[in-house]
Amino acid sequence: MLKAAPTRAFSPATSVMLAKFPKEMDMKIGSRTLAALSLAAVLSAAFPCALHAQQYVYANNDDDSGGDHNIVTAFKVSNTGQMSVINTYQTGGLGTGGYNAVSTVAAAKVGSTDCLFVSNGGSNNVSAFTINPANGTLIAVTGSPFASGGAGNNFGIGLAVADNKLLFAGNTVSNNISVFVIKSGCALHLGNTYNVPGSPDGMKVTPNGKFLIEANLGNPDSWQINSNGTLTELGPFSSHGTAVGVDISCDGTTAYFGDAGTDTEVEVYSISATGQLTELNDYTNTNGLNSNNVMLSADGTLLYVSETASNQVETLTTGANGALTYDSVVSLKVEQFNSTLGMATVQSGKGIFVAEDSPAQIAVLGAHGTSLKEVANSPFSLNDNFAFVIGIAAVPGKSCH
Repeated sequence: MLKAAPTRAFSPATSVMLAKFPKEMDMKIGSRTLAALSLAAVLSAAFPCALHAQQYVYANNDDDSGGDHNIVTAFKVSNTGQMSVINTYQTGGLGTGGYNAVSTVAAAKVGSTDCLFVSNGGSNNVSAFTINPANGTLIAVTGSPFASGGAGNNFGIGLAVADNKLLFAGNTVSNNISVFVIKSGCALHLGNTYNVPGSPDGMKVTPNGKFLIEANLGNPDSWQINSNGTLTELGPFSSHGTAVGVDISCDGTTAYFGDAGTDTEVEVYSISATGQLTELNDYTNTNGLNSNNVMLSADGTLLYVSETASNQVETLTTGANGALTYDSVVSLKVEQFNSTLGMATVQSGKGIFVAEDSPAQIAVLGAHGTSLKEVANSPFSLNDNFAFVIGIAAVPGKSCH
């Protein structure tokens, strides 16, 4: 069983890149309508933040420059997709310097309080913040950061939230998953820790909150989430490739895994009513390199694939019984050795954000039918010389409800 290793995600010599990340777009604007709209109107439609709650994006800088120097950067997003830094915040922990393999930022809402959780793989803990929805600023929770339940330098701690009540932390080097109870005020209480048969990379909870689906840097696994917050393992299940990233359909019946490796590879599984996984499709093509991360569009008709080694985002159409069909691919603007990593989307699903490594920055893409295009001035920098942004979260983010 492969384990996460301290290999830079952008290294062309690495056959298994350890990067990914966590979602989606509404593709209902017809081509005739797009042709009639001005560029500004198209971008405004793609990021309708002004009509709804203000849009924010939070990036885990994954800074390992020494001491407790990891940082989370808060961005405000305009209705044309323009990002501006609100502020930067010390997490009280240490990043991994770009060796993360997982989604390292997660958001939850506990009562009326908005919470943000950021993992520190270099110091084996998780930071908790409250979010001010009026301006996007963060306040560290008393007692933060909280020990992750992992041992050693994890080179990435994956995070997934269930029903705004539980936070799961995948400790990639320790090969275990920790369960936290999210308390009022966003504090975390560490519960049980479970050994897993591999490195728990991508993790996602089914929309009904019943199952945790995760990739062990290889074979996918499924866990039943019991009413008392404990987990019962249902797998693991066999795979053709090295599963890393995962997303789940809003009806909770289908899981899509992005595989690390040389070419594009996405494995599709059905999720039974009892949480069992059955492979439906092993989709491959040669349009990109190292398809670590996947994210479904808001309506579930498209799957976006972040291709780390080729710095691209590929669009696939989803179909019945796990079918996938190639639509398009966009190459992001390159500076030095950029690698596309984690993805996030706005609540409406009409715009996506893509984390890029070396230098650390975030690309913003608008949807044009079944293709994507970077907005003006994208990508946007974190202005941190020691940042290796891997994980990002959009708040508000896509919701299946």
